[in-house]
Amino acid sequence: MLDTEVLSRMPPRALDVVTPLGDVRFAVRAGGWDVPARPELTWRLDSGAWLCRWRHRSVRLDVVAGPTASGLPGVTREVTVFRVLAREDVGEFVVRAELAGAPHEDRSWESAFTAELAGTAVSVGGPSADRLRRCSRAGQHVPPYWSRLVGGDAVERTGGRLTWRLPRVDRGDYAELWVSVAWCAAGGDPGRAVDIDAARVLRELTQ
Repeated sequence: MLDTEVLSRMPPRALDVVTPLGDVRFAVRAGGWDVPARPELTWRLDSGAWLCRWRHRSVRLDVVAGPTASGLPGVTREVTVFRVLAREDVGEFVVRAELAGAPHEDRSWESAFTAELAGTAVSVGGPSADRLRRCSRAGQHVPPYWSRLVGGDAVERTGGRLTWRLPRVDRGDYAELWVSVAWCAAGGDPGRAVDIDAARVLRELTQ
Protein backbone atom coordinates (compact mmCIF):
# COMPACT_ATOMS: atom_id res chain seq x y z
CA MET A 1 0.00 0.00 0.00
CA LEU A 2 2.84 2.40 0.94
CA ASP A 3 6.63 2.39 1.05
CA THR A 4 7.13 1.94 4.79
CA GLU A 5 10.90 2.49 4.50
CA VAL A 6 10.32 6.25 4.33
CA LEU A 7 7.71 6.44 7.11
CA SER A 8 8.15 7.23 10.79
CA ARG A 9 7.50 4.34 13.17
CA MET A 10 5.08 4.86 16.06
CA PRO A 11 4.10 2.80 19.10
CA PRO A 12 1.25 0.37 18.29
CA ARG A 13 -2.19 1.88 18.83
CA ALA A 14 -5.76 0.64 18.84
CA LEU A 15 -7.99 1.61 15.92
CA ASP A 16 -10.78 3.07 18.07
CA VAL A 17 -12.33 6.32 16.83
CA VAL A 18 -13.06 8.65 19.74
CA THR A 19 -16.38 10.53 19.33
CA PRO A 20 -18.34 12.78 21.71
CA LEU A 21 -20.75 9.87 22.30
CA GLY A 22 -18.04 7.29 23.01
CA ASP A 23 -15.55 5.18 21.09
CA VAL A 24 -16.27 3.36 17.86
CA ARG A 25 -14.44 0.05 18.24
CA PHE A 26 -13.46 -2.32 15.45
CA ALA A 27 -13.00 -6.09 15.28
CA VAL A 28 -11.67 -8.00 12.26
CA ARG A 29 -11.63 -11.68 11.35
CA ALA A 30 -9.82 -12.96 8.27
CA GLY A 31 -9.77 -16.60 7.26
CA GLY A 32 -10.48 -17.83 10.79
CA TRP A 33 -7.88 -15.49 12.31
CA ASP A 34 -9.21 -13.06 14.93
CA VAL A 35 -7.02 -10.02 14.41
CA PRO A 36 -5.54 -8.66 17.70
CA ALA A 37 -6.73 -5.26 18.87
CA ARG A 38 -3.27 -3.72 18.57
CA PRO A 39 -1.17 -3.94 15.39
CA GLU A 40 2.29 -5.40 15.02
CA LEU A 41 3.60 -2.24 13.30
CA THR A 42 2.40 1.36 13.13
CA TRP A 43 3.65 4.28 11.02
CA ARG A 44 2.72 7.97 10.88
CA LEU A 45 1.84 9.44 7.48
CA ASP A 46 2.49 12.99 6.27
CA SER A 47 -1.26 13.61 6.08
CA GLY A 48 -1.59 13.08 9.84
CA ALA A 49 -3.13 9.64 9.32
CA TRP A 50 -1.44 6.38 10.32
CA LEU A 51 -0.79 2.98 8.78
CA CYS A 52 -1.15 -0.11 10.95
CA ARG A 53 -0.06 -3.62 9.93
CA TRP A 54 -0.75 -7.14 11.18
CA ARG A 55 0.95 -10.23 9.71
CA HIS A 56 -0.25 -13.81 9.75
CA ARG A 57 0.85 -16.87 7.79
CA SER A 58 -2.22 -16.64 5.52
CA VAL A 59 -2.90 -12.92 5.36
CA ARG A 60 -1.51 -9.43 5.84
CA LEU A 61 -3.85 -6.74 7.09
CA ASP A 62 -3.02 -3.09 6.45
CA VAL A 63 -5.21 -0.35 7.89
CA VAL A 64 -4.99 3.33 6.97
CA ALA A 65 -6.96 5.60 9.29
CA GLY A 66 -7.27 9.26 10.12
CA PRO A 67 -9.25 12.49 9.81
CA THR A 68 -10.42 13.64 6.38
CA ALA A 69 -12.23 16.73 5.13
CA SER A 70 -15.97 16.09 5.33
CA GLY A 71 -16.93 18.92 3.00
CA LEU A 72 -19.76 19.85 5.38
CA PRO A 73 -19.65 22.77 7.84
CA GLY A 74 -19.39 21.72 11.47
CA VAL A 75 -18.94 18.00 10.64
CA THR A 76 -15.82 16.13 11.77
CA ARG A 77 -14.98 12.85 10.02
CA GLU A 78 -12.50 10.01 10.42
CA VAL A 79 -12.17 7.17 7.93
CA THR A 80 -10.67 3.71 8.48
CA VAL A 81 -9.71 1.60 5.46
CA PHE A 82 -9.05 -2.14 5.99
CA ARG A 83 -6.99 -3.91 3.31
CA VAL A 84 -6.58 -7.69 3.37
CA LEU A 85 -3.82 -9.18 1.22
CA ALA A 86 -4.23 -12.95 0.94
CA ARG A 87 -1.00 -14.94 1.17
CA GLU A 88 -3.12 -18.09 1.05
CA ASP A 89 -6.82 -18.53 0.27
CA VAL A 90 -8.79 -16.60 2.91
CA GLY A 91 -12.24 -18.09 3.46
CA GLU A 92 -13.90 -15.04 4.99
CA PHE A 93 -13.36 -11.36 5.72
CA VAL A 94 -15.42 -9.92 8.57
CA VAL A 95 -15.29 -6.35 9.90
CA ARG A 96 -17.35 -5.09 12.83
CA ALA A 97 -17.75 -1.46 13.88
CA GLU A 98 -19.60 -0.68 17.11
CA LEU A 99 -20.51 2.56 18.87
CA ALA A 100 -20.91 1.39 22.45
CA GLY A 101 -24.02 2.68 24.18
CA ALA A 102 -25.68 3.99 21.01
CA PRO A 103 -29.46 4.43 21.42
CA HIS A 104 -31.54 1.77 19.70
CA GLU A 105 -33.98 4.25 18.18
CA ASP A 106 -31.36 5.68 15.81
CA ARG A 107 -31.87 6.73 12.23
CA SER A 108 -30.52 3.82 10.22
CA TRP A 109 -29.97 2.55 6.68
CA GLU A 110 -28.66 -0.71 5.24
CA SER A 111 -25.02 0.03 5.98
CA ALA A 112 -25.07 3.13 8.20
CA PHE A 113 -26.74 4.58 11.28
CA THR A 114 -26.92 7.87 13.16
CA ALA A 115 -27.12 8.11 16.96
CA GLU A 116 -28.14 11.38 18.62
CA LEU A 117 -27.68 12.09 22.31
CA ALA A 118 -26.56 14.85 24.66
CA GLY A 119 -26.44 17.53 21.97
CA THR A 120 -24.35 15.49 19.52
CA ALA A 121 -25.12 13.35 16.47
CA VAL A 122 -22.71 10.59 15.40
CA SER A 123 -22.96 8.58 12.17
CA VAL A 124 -21.14 5.36 11.33
CA GLY A 125 -21.28 3.81 7.87
CA GLY A 126 -19.59 1.96 5.05
CA PRO A 127 -20.35 0.32 1.71
CA SER A 128 -23.62 -1.51 1.09
CA ALA A 129 -23.72 -4.93 -0.54
CA ASP A 130 -24.74 -3.32 -3.84
CA ARG A 131 -21.87 -0.83 -3.61
CA LEU A 132 -19.39 -3.68 -3.14
CA ARG A 133 -20.81 -5.55 -6.14
CA ARG A 134 -20.48 -2.41 -8.27
CA CYS A 135 -16.87 -1.96 -7.10
CA SER A 136 -16.19 -5.58 -8.01
CA ARG A 137 -17.56 -5.17 -11.54
CA ALA A 138 -15.51 -1.98 -11.96
CA GLY A 139 -12.29 -3.63 -10.74
CA GLN A 140 -12.02 -1.35 -7.70
CA HIS A 141 -11.22 -2.22 -4.07
CA VAL A 142 -12.41 -5.86 -4.14
CA PRO A 143 -11.86 -8.98 -6.30
CA PRO A 144 -13.82 -9.36 -9.56
CA TYR A 145 -15.54 -12.56 -8.40
CA TRP A 146 -17.20 -10.72 -5.50
CA SER A 147 -19.83 -9.40 -7.91
CA ARG A 148 -21.51 -12.82 -7.77
CA LEU A 149 -20.52 -13.77 -4.21
CA VAL A 150 -21.63 -10.72 -2.19
CA GLY A 151 -25.16 -11.45 -1.00
CA GLY A 152 -27.87 -9.04 0.07
CA ASP A 153 -27.22 -10.03 3.70
CA ALA A 154 -23.53 -9.09 3.61
CA VAL A 155 -24.13 -6.17 5.97
CA GLU A 156 -25.79 -6.71 9.37
CA ARG A 157 -26.99 -3.83 11.54
CA THR A 158 -27.96 -4.27 15.19
CA GLY A 159 -28.41 -1.11 17.24
CA GLY A 160 -25.06 0.66 17.24
CA ARG A 161 -23.22 -2.17 15.51
CA LEU A 162 -22.48 -2.77 11.82
CA THR A 163 -20.96 -6.06 10.65
CA TRP A 164 -19.72 -6.79 7.13
CA ARG A 165 -19.54 -10.56 6.42
CA LEU A 166 -17.67 -10.73 3.16
CA PRO A 167 -16.69 -13.54 0.77
CA ARG A 168 -13.43 -15.33 0.30
CA VAL A 169 -10.26 -13.68 -0.96
CA ASP A 170 -8.19 -15.96 -3.17
CA ARG A 171 -4.44 -16.25 -2.77
CA GLY A 172 -2.64 -13.23 -4.24
CA ASP A 173 -5.77 -11.05 -4.26
CA TYR A 174 -6.73 -8.21 -1.96
CA ALA A 175 -9.94 -6.62 -0.69
CA GLU A 176 -10.61 -3.24 0.90
CA LEU A 177 -13.44 -2.32 3.26
CA TRP A 178 -13.89 1.22 4.57
CA VAL A 179 -15.79 2.60 7.56
CA SER A 180 -16.50 6.30 8.11
CA VAL A 181 -17.35 7.95 11.43
CA ALA A 182 -18.69 11.52 11.42
CA TRP A 183 -20.16 13.76 14.09
CA CYS A 184 -21.60 17.23 14.64
CA ALA A 185 -23.99 19.13 16.89
CA ALA A 186 -27.44 17.60 17.34
CA GLY A 187 -29.83 18.55 14.56
CA GLY A 188 -27.08 18.31 11.94
CA ASP A 189 -26.75 15.56 9.35
CA PRO A 190 -23.42 13.71 9.74
CA GLY A 191 -24.93 10.80 7.80
CA ARG A 192 -24.19 12.67 4.58
CA ALA A 193 -20.48 12.56 5.44
CA VAL A 194 -20.17 8.76 5.80
CA ASP A 195 -21.07 8.07 2.15
CA ILE A 196 -17.62 8.56 0.65
CA ASP A 197 -15.63 8.14 -2.52
CA ALA A 198 -13.25 5.58 -1.02
CA ALA A 199 -10.53 5.99 -3.67
CA ARG A 200 -10.45 9.76 -3.25
CA VAL A 201 -10.39 9.59 0.55
CA LEU A 202 -7.64 6.95 0.51
CA ARG A 203 -5.54 9.25 -1.67
CA GLU A 204 -6.14 12.07 0.81
CA LEU A 205 -5.04 9.90 3.73
CA THR A 206 -1.90 8.59 2.00
CA GLN A 207 -0.67 11.75 0.27
